[in-house]
Amino acid sequence: MFFLRREIKRLNRQLGEIIQADTNARLTTSASDKDAEAFAATVNAMLERHRRGLHEKGRAEAALKRAVTNISHDLRTPLTAALGYLQMLEPSGPDGDTGARYIQTVRERLEALSSLMNSLFEFARVIEGDTAFEFKQVNVCNVLRDVLSDSHAELEAKGFAVDADIPDAPVVCLCDEDALRRILQNLMKNVCVHGKELLRVRAQDGVIEIANKAEGLSASDMERIFERFYTADAARTSQSTGLGLAIAKELIERMGGRVSASMEDNLLIMRVTLPIRAA
Repeated sequence: MFFLRREIKRLNRQLGEIIQADTNARLTTSASDKDAEAFAATVNAMLERHRRGLHEKGRAEAALKRAVTNISHDLRTPLTAALGYLQMLEPSGPDGDTGARYIQTVRERLEALSSLMNSLFEFARVIEGDTAFEFKQVNVCNVLRDVLSDSHAELEAKGFAVDADIPDAPVVCLCDEDALRRILQNLMKNVCVHGKELLRVRAQDGVIEIANKAEGLSASDMERIFERFYTADAARTSQSTGLGLAIAKELIERMGGRVSASMEDNLLIMRVTLPIRAA
């Protein structure tokens, strides 16, 4: 009992020092007693869990600050531009072709703002679980062909060479067809906005692969590319809200699938894996 009491005091002193210094140290016991060792192991597990919680909280707070900064920028930019052009359209301002150009610019800025607000609304619904899924067997290949066809005009206008390998045999998964279509549309929109020259589409064994030529992306971009409001464009000069891929990831995971991104030979490759069911 004497040795156990002394060991408890020593462990308590260690714990106090760890808490006060806020270090990553662990409790150690010199007593050859299984109960003392088990107690130290339990406390160490609690300390590790607490540290992980603090780390995740710090990351969440940093992400929230970035999100607030980015969304403030995205809301302010089109509004400021629209107001500026409206001022130039006042009675004493230009007319004719110049006025028409100003009106078109205002329309584009307000449409960009409307797109951002719609994305925010959709993302809020997804993360709050307000989106109801209707699970059924869906031929992934048919949905992928539809989305690719819908994007054809924009891809052609931007000079993409499209290499598609979609099997004729059905690849069936249990999912919500509208959600799957939205996921693929968001991935394709990312290609149209940020990609260049080449689009490669593959579908096999429940894995959909969408790849496009990309430059200037780093390993850290791959780690954060599905974060809400994240864009690799530091200047944020593109028309991306940084929400499309976050929405896609949330929808995929809620349907029991997963999505990943990697860089291979200057290609940004998005891989969507869905739960397969026999056709």
